[in-house]
Amino acid sequence: MAIAAGTRLGVYEVVGSLGVGGMGEVYRAQDTRLGRSIAMKVLPDAFAHDLDRVARFEREARVLASLNHPNIAALYGMEKIDGMLLLAMELVEGQTLAELIGRGPVSIVDAVKIAHQIAEALESAHEKGIIHRDLKPANVKLGADGKVKVLDFGLAKAMDSAPSNVDAFNTPTMSVAARTFAGVVLGTAAYMSPEQAKGANTDQRTDVFAFGCVLYEMLVGRRTFPGDTVTEAIASVLAREPDLNALPPASSPRLVELLRRCLEKDPKRRWHAIGDVRVELDAIVADPHGVTAAARGDRSPLWRRVVPAAVTGVVAAAIAGTAVWTWRPAPPERAITRFAYVLPKDQRFTRNGRHVLAISPDGSTIAYVANQQLYLKSMADMVARPVPGTSQDINTPVFSPDGRWVAFCAVPEGKLRKIAVTGGASVTLADIDNPYGAQWVGDDIYLGQGRKGIARVSANGGKTEIVLPVQAGELAQSPQLLPDGDHLVFTLAKGAGDERWDKAQIVVQSLRTKERVVVLEGGSDARYVPTGHLVYALGGTVFGVPFSTKSLRVAGGPVPVLEGVSRAASVNSGASFFAFSDNGSLVSIPGGVTGAVAPVSLSMVNRSGEKKPLPLPSRPYQHPRISPDGKQIAVEINDGDKDWNVWVYELAGGTSMRRLTFSGRNRAPVWSRDSQRVAFRSDRDGDDSVYWQRADGSGVAERLTTVEKDRLDQPEAWSPDGRTLTFVTGGGGPTIIRMLSLDGDRKPRTLVQSKSYANNSTFSPDGRWFAYEGGDSGAAKVYVQPFPPSGAKYEISEGDGDARPLWSPDGKELIYLQNAGQLRLVSVEVRTQPSVAFGKATPLPIEGIVARGSRSYDITPDGKQFLVMIPPSEAGSGDTPTFQINAVLNWFDDLKQRVPTK
Repeated sequence: MAIAAGTRLGVYEVVGSLGVGGMGEVYRAQDTRLGRSIAMKVLPDAFAHDLDRVARFEREARVLASLNHPNIAALYGMEKIDGMLLLAMELVEGQTLAELIGRGPVSIVDAVKIAHQIAEALESAHEKGIIHRDLKPANVKLGADGKVKVLDFGLAKAMDSAPSNVDAFNTPTMSVAARTFAGVVLGTAAYMSPEQAKGANTDQRTDVFAFGCVLYEMLVGRRTFPGDTVTEAIASVLAREPDLNALPPASSPRLVELLRRCLEKDPKRRWHAIGDVRVELDAIVADPHGVTAAARGDRSPLWRRVVPAAVTGVVAAAIAGTAVWTWRPAPPERAITRFAYVLPKDQRFTRNGRHVLAISPDGSTIAYVANQQLYLKSMADMVARPVPGTSQDINTPVFSPDGRWVAFCAVPEGKLRKIAVTGGASVTLADIDNPYGAQWVGDDIYLGQGRKGIARVSANGGKTEIVLPVQAGELAQSPQLLPDGDHLVFTLAKGAGDERWDKAQIVVQSLRTKERVVVLEGGSDARYVPTGHLVYALGGTVFGVPFSTKSLRVAGGPVPVLEGVSRAASVNSGASFFAFSDNGSLVSIPGGVTGAVAPVSLSMVNRSGEKKPLPLPSRPYQHPRISPDGKQIAVEINDGDKDWNVWVYELAGGTSMRRLTFSGRNRAPVWSRDSQRVAFRSDRDGDDSVYWQRADGSGVAERLTTVEKDRLDQPEAWSPDGRTLTFVTGGGGPTIIRMLSLDGDRKPRTLVQSKSYANNSTFSPDGRWFAYEGGDSGAAKVYVQPFPPSGAKYEISEGDGDARPLWSPDGKELIYLQNAGQLRLVSVEVRTQPSVAFGKATPLPIEGIVARGSRSYDITPDGKQFLVMIPPSEAGSGDTPTFQINAVLNWFDDLKQRVPTK
């Protein structure tokens, strides 16, 4: 609680507030007894009421009060007044170092001088066995006379109530609510040493590391280890190396080496004593730019040697004459290297019509989506690794500018999320529609939002903002911000049909004036390349054309630069599956223009794992369903531009498949309980709603739901009595499971309300229970609830990534997909009487199935066989799809050779 000015606390009279920090509130006060101004720190209540901690602090405070150094703000005393623990400290006037850095990088000369005084303060304290452990720019004051004062010296150690070698459950944190506040005082995340961040033993070398962070920040103007949250900052400290190339070019080589050793993650390789750092700074203060050292021929790296050496080289070259240059060999060209990464046997790209491939800005890591899971493949590793927490239907991976994060769209819940490449929980950023391409620039992520236009979302989270709307009938795709920070390049498609993306316009539009210029006609998924080109897709070929960011015009005609690139069909986003890094590495998925999904085969498989493929051609099937009488199947076929409809097939054979739906795009068939009708999702009336139609094709389809704006409805399951249909409402915002009673007013009612998503509902055979997949915990899990809902809820998942449940016909087991390193079907024994109980998940011997979209398998009425999707090769069709990523190193050089800009 804030203390008002004029309040008297013992001999101290509060004058005003100076600020609030992790270790308490600070006030300007007057010591009425001695007639001097002081800084009065009021320690937190949790600290002041811990008698053991107070006693320990009193012992430490005596040591702190003994510090007497011109660069250390003095501790005058400690008192407990009215239940509050107060520290009387030297009042240091002036700005903090953080405020100075906030205005930009500090000059090398000034930075070295400030660092030298900080080092002297640390050295003096270390000699008395006192470690700061919370050194940061905000704890350094700069007086008008140039004097540097380090504040809060030793308080971090003094206020810590536990030994420094804490266990993994008590690792440092910035949360005030953390375990009796002990974690707060262990340091500020961005300046912690790695051993401090891990909660391991610390000594004076942890101050050396923080000192290096402060000096680096002065020279560069930004934090050494950035992060928007405590978790991000700690991850940065542990995983990233400091970018020493960002230091001013005129920095002394000795200064660069000093920083490198201060910032060593291994304390054994770090400077052991700040006194040694101070001695090195003595020399650097006299020669901060390293000019004298360079003139002496100092053994510093060639790239850091400065003007005098360069001048000498120029003079020598002039004397040698032009003949010498005639014989000088040309610098070697960088090799253009091509190779392929073949996905493991059990991985297949998730072809949902959106982008599934990305590469980090530095070209070191590839991200791709396979089996509805995000994978990361380092260029240095042989295999890719799955990213935990992304085992749901996702697409459009995009790296952050520093390569530490990957953003993606979680399709079922309509969320934009990001996750650290090192793993951990994903972070929700915003509600979005299924994206038509994305780009992460600085602190913003730009998204193609189709009919809504181009959207912008803060990388720190917030509301989705439509920055460039489009007109009715138009679709916006793949925004790319140009270097001026104002103009966006994106694709504008109109209408529908087989060729809408190949006939699209590539435009440039100003965020400020909204003025739009058509750059190219015919092509899509355009990307700006820093070599001075635009590249874009036309069919399965990527073309390049010179492009000026000044005139916003192309120069010359397009040239093919990459052929045989896989691309989504025009009925979807028209996404072309290629990406490139800032340093010129290219990755692409080979293929051509495909449907939304790759072709698969349909097969029956028994509980022993024996497969019997159906006598049907391989096609892009999805959502297969067996009729309750066991005689027919209904399945969605997504052939992209050619067809996206529901088809019916007689399992007895003798007839070919029969197309059931004809108007619009129709998907997700669900049989009625009497096997006479099929419910499905359709956009035939302009929005995605639920319809049903007689399975024999007679009559017309009847609309069952009216969808909300920017949302969609998709049917899921019929109750055993055939009276209630569950359906999921998705699109922009959380997905909701609803139910529709055909006996009543047909008014939809909410069955499961989720904060993130809930779908794939299935009824028990007795109609008293239903299971579903939910994502409120941050990962997919399977839940069971009574029907009608009573408020009870049971989680049966054993881990994350459990999805697509199905109740067995006898009601004794739940089957679902489990992502345990690889996707597999598992069975869980279920008992509902006299109470609810579940057994252990037992894997079924059913391997190699293809899982995508909603539940991609079904069970026969006798419970003995499953209808699954399998790769075409396993069905003996010989039509094996391509699952590999092609890579080209130094592709920018190839582009410049193929498409000269001058």
